[in-house]
Amino acid sequence: MNTKEKISVVAVNLNEEHTIEQVLTNIPPYIDEVLVIDGHSKDKSPIIAKKLGYPVLLQEGKGRGAAFKTGFRHAQGDIIVMLSTDGNERSGDIEKLVNKIREGYDLVIASRFGQGKSHDVTAIRKVGNWGLTQMINMVSGLSLRDSQNGFRAIRRAALNQMNIEANGFDIEAEMTLKAGKLGLKVAEVPTIEDERMFGVSNLRTFRDGFRIFKRIMKEWERSPPYL
Repeated sequence: MNTKEKISVVAVNLNEEHTIEQVLTNIPPYIDEVLVIDGHSKDKSPIIAKKLGYPVLLQEGKGRGAAFKTGFRHAQGDIIVMLSTDGNERSGDIEKLVNKIREGYDLVIASRFGQGKSHDVTAIRKVGNWGLTQMINMVSGLSLRDSQNGFRAIRRAALNQMNIEANGFDIEAEMTLKAGKLGLKVAEVPTIEDERMFGVSNLRTFRDGFRIFKRIMKEWERSPPYL
């Protein structure tokens, strides 16, 4: 891989004024571009990001998937890292994701299980993640431990083949399923997910779990090319 390929970080934000500065300032300094995609926050988090020198773009549409898709449209990188500003994800681990991509992988997921660890996931969410991951592995032909973590890196060329549709928390499932069906090289690297110290997660376990299940069923019936 050409190490001169440009790396973009798409950092989605919604009312994370207590954590956004720490997350952004811990991004490795060699990253070429950082875009903060703001979901119309009511707090000072967009102001903080701008004061730190980062461009802030208002997301188009509603939902986590819509925020990332906004970032994908504007990011200029050959490699795109997906990041949240809620403080759960250790932005210093971006280096692990990028290094694994540079080994020749198309999609790299930061795994909270196996050698990784989560201080935030509840028992119910852990069981749900396991079940959804088993279904995704079956449909995609992959062998993952943590198909649902949104902290990940993907090559632009791979993303362009996917035509991502999801606007909600099913974006990771769609991306992973399509990666498997496209025959892309997918890997995991261990990460530690920290406990959320401020605010409330936007994830609703049962509602969003059902949304992800429906996405799996939809992608089960589909095959590339994704036009």
